[in-house]
Amino acid sequence: MNFHDFLQVSKPPRYLGSEINSYKKEYSDKLRVCLSFPDNYEVGMSHLGIKILYESLNLSSQIYAERFFMPWPDAIDKMGRDIFVSLESKTPLQKFDILGFSVQYELSYSNILSILLNSGIPAESSFRNDSPIIVAGGPCVYNPKPLEKFIDVFFIGEMDHVFTDICEEYAGKKFAGRRERLEFFDSYDFTYVPSVNPSKHVVKKVYTDFKNDITVDAPVVPLIPAVQDRVVSEISRGCSRGCRFCQAGMIYRPVRERNVDDIVNNILNQLKNTGYETASLLSLSAADYSCLEDLLVRLSAIVKNSHTSISLPSLRADKIKDYIFRELSRVRKSGFTIAPEAGSERMRRIINKNLSEDEIISSVKAAADNGWKTAKLYFMIGLPFETEEDVLGIAALVKKIKENVKGKSGFDVSVSVSNFVPKPFTPFQWWPQNSMEELMYKQNILKSEFKKMKIKFSFHDIQQSVMEAAISKGDESIGNILLDAVKSGAMFDGWSEHFDYNKWLNAFKNHDSAPEQYSMKILQTEDKLPWDFIDIGVKKEFLVSEFEKSKRELMTKDCRVVSTSICVGCGVCDFNHIRNEFALPGKKFLRENTLEYALHSDKEYLSYIIDFEKKDSAVLFSAIETCRAFAHVFKMCDVDMSYSQGYNPQPRISYIYPLSVGMEGYNEKLIIKAYVKDKNLLLNQLNKKLPSGFRMKGIRQFENKMSDEMIAAYSLNFEAYMHLIGAFYENKALYKKITKRGREKIIDLKEYFVKKDDENCMIYVKINGRGSFNFLEFFRQINYIDSKVTVVRQNIFFTEELQNV
Repeated sequence: MNFHDFLQVSKPPRYLGSEINSYKKEYSDKLRVCLSFPDNYEVGMSHLGIKILYESLNLSSQIYAERFFMPWPDAIDKMGRDIFVSLESKTPLQKFDILGFSVQYELSYSNILSILLNSGIPAESSFRNDSPIIVAGGPCVYNPKPLEKFIDVFFIGEMDHVFTDICEEYAGKKFAGRRERLEFFDSYDFTYVPSVNPSKHVVKKVYTDFKNDITVDAPVVPLIPAVQDRVVSEISRGCSRGCRFCQAGMIYRPVRERNVDDIVNNILNQLKNTGYETASLLSLSAADYSCLEDLLVRLSAIVKNSHTSISLPSLRADKIKDYIFRELSRVRKSGFTIAPEAGSERMRRIINKNLSEDEIISSVKAAADNGWKTAKLYFMIGLPFETEEDVLGIAALVKKIKENVKGKSGFDVSVSVSNFVPKPFTPFQWWPQNSMEELMYKQNILKSEFKKMKIKFSFHDIQQSVMEAAISKGDESIGNILLDAVKSGAMFDGWSEHFDYNKWLNAFKNHDSAPEQYSMKILQTEDKLPWDFIDIGVKKEFLVSEFEKSKRELMTKDCRVVSTSICVGCGVCDFNHIRNEFALPGKKFLRENTLEYALHSDKEYLSYIIDFEKKDSAVLFSAIETCRAFAHVFKMCDVDMSYSQGYNPQPRISYIYPLSVGMEGYNEKLIIKAYVKDKNLLLNQLNKKLPSGFRMKGIRQFENKMSDEMIAAYSLNFEAYMHLIGAFYENKALYKKITKRGREKIIDLKEYFVKKDDENCMIYVKINGRGSFNFLEFFRQINYIDSKVTVVRQNIFFTEELQNV
């Protein structure tokens, strides 16, 4: 693929690879594994599981792991099969030994099949001969039946470094054929290989060394902001709260916590290895982490002067303590989120969400009192035994919250409402989803109430929720329906702008079925379920007991709470290797400002000009993306940047009159304000870390003011230059531009022309606050073939350099 092909698709850096911390290996003697996340780059690069596996696999000398994310539809339309290649080596997916999917969401199933079909890999495993072994893991594969026609091997449970061990063993063996390869994978208790052993009893893998392991040391830094654009440390895994709708709370048991010192060291290493300024503490229930105060005190002391923020995921209202606000308020604040899930205390008892109304209201008020500007509340409708009064209870609770933060200047409350989707291995797996009409009625009730209160709100799409439930509760018959839907064009079904419910309806009709036959199916506790052959450790009898208790509005206590530390009988613990494990408090000497780039009042911040090249794949970076790449690398190289003021300070870095996307520049200019210890050392360090296509050429102090007008020198290939000059003499070197106000404006080269150099095919033009002449846009508008045009900005001249032009 030519880099210029990407100029016609959105966000070209999605497809480039060569990010900071990505791997490049000689692979002729290695097992080749491609890790695929069946969503776009920004979503996939946010997923911690992919980061863990990518680093773990590549630390092995026997394996080369690469990545692939689902291309956006415009890239598929433009490039077809050519875009279905790995990020690192641009190898077609069908050439890998193993292609692995992380399956997090039922509505990504259509993307999995789209990837296979577009890659030239048969969608159905029974038709594969020389194709890669297709493997899958993640929470959705706890019901593998809807995908079993398409996936060769399902990994059930927590793979972490286990997958690397298996791949190393696989790499060291010789196999007679594909069947032997599949039999190798079937030899593990936690794998399901439908074509080898369809009646196998599968036992979930629990990662028993979680407590002593780190999350990831040097995660890849995406070229464009990811959805979760920060470093992440998983402080604990599993949850014993027992919310009856929550699949994660059941399948990731038992609770395991990492030690405070290990988490602190891991976060510091990740920050230094990536240049990020935000770290998130990941957990299903972060506020339940037993040493949270100690952890936050240490982290906030270490990062407080480094423009680094610490964030927590959604918190439980009953666990929000003063120290959480005290410590988090010392660094940059992110949004405050809590999930009451239900509006009435009756419903919260039914779902085993032990929160009082006073606790919920008090937690939001405390956030407002401690300087937070926003609070987002998450609720769910369509839950078992829900009444209209319960639904209205959501609006009533939100109203009380708003009244309690009234007078807090600039504090904003917003609400997100999802639709209940029954999930396997939960106490509510037997409950039918509400009909579309019921869900719409409940949404409309809340919309009316929220509008009266002038509350910002969002609702999950009902049709998407119905499809999610149909697949979640489905059996092997869903496979043929899924394949039909994909062949009719279904893809990116998790994205409302691409989800087409009619394609799915037609696919169901082709098989004399409908989504509601699955989503609204009433199951009895004695029924055999499609996923019953999988053992997650939690006993089915416990799930039945929880379901029965929900009918009576009875709560189940948290087994790890000290005051009620009793086993609730879920069955997951063997009390030997598999058990709840809790963190040790910090022991290491606490020294503030561990981050070497922390601010000091005695440092002098000066302005510097950075001269750099922007070539090859770097031409696809916008100005914002270019500054982002440099900002990360400056941070990694301990450059102490000066920051802007205000609520969200940003490093002072500016790309001077940035190039149009698609154009090379040999002497581009950044201006930064920073404390630089050694300019020559910095130059060498930066060039080792910058993404491919960027090269820093020099750094010098800048003492002059920016001029209102500068001059840029461009070189063109001979044919394009002669065409441009001919148009110039005929007064036709112009093009149309639409202004921000929607008005049409003519851009004429004569308004910016300074001089030309026919011998070297160069032209000099003025650049100022009103813009300049875009040569690429000129050639596009006259339908001149892109491949025939080469335009390079050779230099851009500051005030003191103008006399030499």
